[in-house]
Amino acid sequence: MRPLRTYLPRRARPPKGQGRGLLLAAAVGIGLALLVICLVDAALRPAVTTLASVQAENEITGIINDAVAATLADQGVAYSDLVTVERDESGKVSLLAVDSVKLNSLRTQILEQVLAEVEGLDAQELGVPLGSLTGFATASDWGPVLPVGVLTAAVPRAEFSNQFTAQGINQTLHQIMLDITVELTLLIPGGRTETSVTAQVCVAETLLVGEVPDTYLGLSAAGS
Repeated sequence: MRPLRTYLPRRARPPKGQGRGLLLAAAVGIGLALLVICLVDAALRPAVTTLASVQAENEITGIINDAVAATLADQGVAYSDLVTVERDESGKVSLLAVDSVKLNSLRTQILEQVLAEVEGLDAQELGVPLGSLTGFATASDWGPVLPVGVLTAAVPRAEFSNQFTAQGINQTLHQIMLDITVELTLLIPGGRTETSVTAQVCVAETLLVGEVPDTYLGLSAAGS
């Protein structure tokens, strides 16, 4: 007797062209997804960049103010330590002499502290809440935080200036101001952006009683 043969049913082959159609559909789907991502990125990137710069400005301004306050408190610096006021026989201010050595030393200490604090900023401190991208104030703190890091920070620059403001009859407020500028590169999701923050802080002030000649109103402090 001949042995019995078992015939297995052949698997149905997909029609020709169906496999290519699936690949084409997948490619179109991936392409559309990438297009959507690019469009969303193009729409949100300017907002993320702006918000990151604003957040950096707020944080660094606070750092500058804290650094100046801490340095002045630590050194116990007063107006009389920085400026010598001389008067003539009639009581009129005849000379305002600025101690450039002390001013420059003070500036160096402040800038060193500012740079250390800026470089130590955490990405979450500068982060942008996702809800802030909606434009609604009530949602500004909602959602996950998009991390923003400090990629590089240049050595801060600082210049001293003087401000004289009339406070009344024969009274003039003299302020020694310190303008600090910090330039840094921020690392934001998907790229980087450069920003510059400038803050003006009063280092010392006093009320000058008596007439102050106009020629002293343009006095330039050392280190400017």
